[in-house]
Amino acid sequence: MSAEPISETGTQSRPRLAVVHTPTATVSTLGFVAIIAVLIAAGLAGVMVVSTSVGQQSRDLTDLRRQATELGYTSASLESQLQSVSSANALALRATELGMAPNPYPAFINLADGSVTGVPEAVKGDEMPFLTGAVPVPELTQKPIPVPEPATTKPPSDLSAAGSTEQEQP
Repeated sequence: MSAEPISETGTQSRPRLAVVHTPTATVSTLGFVAIIAVLIAAGLAGVMVVSTSVGQQSRDLTDLRRQATELGYTSASLESQLQSVSSANALALRATELGMAPNPYPAFINLADGSVTGVPEAVKGDEMPFLTGAVPVPELTQKPIPVPEPATTKPPSDLSAAGSTEQEQP
């Protein structure tokens, strides 16, 4: 067997027991509460700053969206005005107001070789009255339509001659 025999002599020394000192807390209870209170206050202040910032950004975003909508309406209105002013009819009317007259006899110059296509003619201004807005005055070549006079009828002198079926009673 491998075990050592136990001696009964009792001279065996027992380990001495000693008091173990535990380390004492370096922060008191009041200090711990103060640290927790500071952390909570800092957290609340941070949340308040973030929520205030988010609220301000939300108001700014709302204002910018409203402004973008107004600018969109203004842009659409200006585009509509531009289209109405630049239409062919509006341009022709404005040209007429400036004293310009449409030319039904155009002549074109070919810039590559300098040739002229068409025969240029002077415009008097009354060639196309439907474009200039001038209303041609019709000549009074037609005779006025005579209005017939109302026909007069003579009252019949004899009722029997007029085909009356009524008979007089005394």
